[in-house]
Amino acid sequence: MWENNTFTMAKLFDYSKIAEGKHFVGRDDEVKRLSSDFIFLTNTAIIAPEGWGKSSLVHKAAGDAMHKEKALRFCFTDLSNVRNEERFYELLVQGVLKAVSRNQSEVVENVKKYFCSTSPRVTFDTEGSFIVDFDWEDIRRNQDELIDLPFVVAKDKGLKLVVCIDDFNAIGRFSDPDGLLERLKNRWKRHEGVAYCICAAPVSFVDKFLKSVPMFYRYGDIIHIGHVSRKDMVGSLREKFADSAKYLDNEIAGLIYDMVGGNAFYTQQLAHLSWLGTSVVCSREVVVQSFETIVDQMDMVFRNITDSLTTQQLCYLHAVIAGETVISTSEVLHRHHITSATSASRSKAALLERGIVYNSDGRIFMTDPVYSYWLKNRFFNNR
Repeated sequence: MWENNTFTMAKLFDYSKIAEGKHFVGRDDEVKRLSSDFIFLTNTAIIAPEGWGKSSLVHKAAGDAMHKEKALRFCFTDLSNVRNEERFYELLVQGVLKAVSRNQSEVVENVKKYFCSTSPRVTFDTEGSFIVDFDWEDIRRNQDELIDLPFVVAKDKGLKLVVCIDDFNAIGRFSDPDGLLERLKNRWKRHEGVAYCICAAPVSFVDKFLKSVPMFYRYGDIIHIGHVSRKDMVGSLREKFADSAKYLDNEIAGLIYDMVGGNAFYTQQLAHLSWLGTSVVCSREVVVQSFETIVDQMDMVFRNITDSLTTQQLCYLHAVIAGETVISTSEVLHRHHITSATSASRSKAALLERGIVYNSDGRIFMTDPVYSYWLKNRFFNNR
C-alpha cells in the first residue's frame, strides 16, 4: 500500500521539476502568445520573481510550438547554479548540441563539424546523456565562436532555433557581467534563423539590459507574468486529490493557494504535504500544520538570508510586511526605525536587486511568501 501511495504522490505533486503535462496549470493566454513568438522567431523575455512558473511556461509553449513547426528546435540553458562566464559558454554549447543531435554519434559529428578554433571535450554517461567542457583559456580566446554557434548550426541545418536561457539575471554574479552582455548584444543582433528567450527576475540589472537591446525592447516581446489564477489552481488541486480518492473542497484548496500567496512552487509543496496528512478529507488544521512544516524546513535558509541583511534593510522589510504603501513619509520612517528617506531608497534598491522584494505598479511586495511569514511571525516577533 505504501508503494502505491508513494507512486501516486509523486505523480500528483512533482513540484521539484518543471511542470509538464497534467502538472502544468492554466496560463492559456500566455502559452498561446509565447508559442506564437517562438514560431515566428520573436526574441522574448519572460519576467517574474522566482517560483512563479517561468520555466514551466517556456517548456509548455515550446512543446506546443514544435507540434506546429517541425523545423523548430529548442536549446535550454539553465544558469541557476552558474557562477562564472566560462560555465555559461559550456552550458550554451551543450544545449545547442542536445537540440540538434539525435544520438551520440551525431553529437560527435557535430563537434567535429562546427568547432574550428575551440576543442570541446564531450563526456557521455551510460544513459546517453553528455556534458561539455572546455579549457578556460580556449574559451577566453574564442568567445565569439561559441556565441555564434546557434546561428551557424541553424543556418547549416536549415532549422529554426530558439535559445532559452533560464535565470538570466545570474549573469550579474559573473566577474565581468557588462562585458559579457555587450558581447551577447553585438553577436545576437546578427543571428538570423535564431531567436532568444530569456527568463529572469525583475531586477534592475535585467531591466537595464533589455532596454539597451532593440531586439527585445523595440522589436521583441517582454512578458511580465503573474501567478497562475486562483480558480485554475484550486480546480487542479481538487482534481489531484480526487484522483487518489481523497477529498479537497473549494475552501481548503483556496486556503492552500492563499497561504503561499499563489506561488506555484509553494502551492504544490503545501498541497503535497497536506495530501500526506490527509486520510480521506483534507482539513484546515492539516493545511496549517503542513504550512508550518515548510516554514520549519526553511528556517536555516531564512536565517542565513536575514543575517546577510543590514539593520536598515530589515527595517525596510518590516515596513513592507506591515503593508505600508509609501515608505518615505516621516511617519512611516519613524514607525519602522528607518533613519531617512535616502536610507529607505538604498535599502529598496538593494533588496530589489537581490530579488527579496519586487515592484508591482509602484508598490513593493515580498517575493517569497514563506519568508515573509517567517520574518513577521518568527523573527520580528522575537526582537
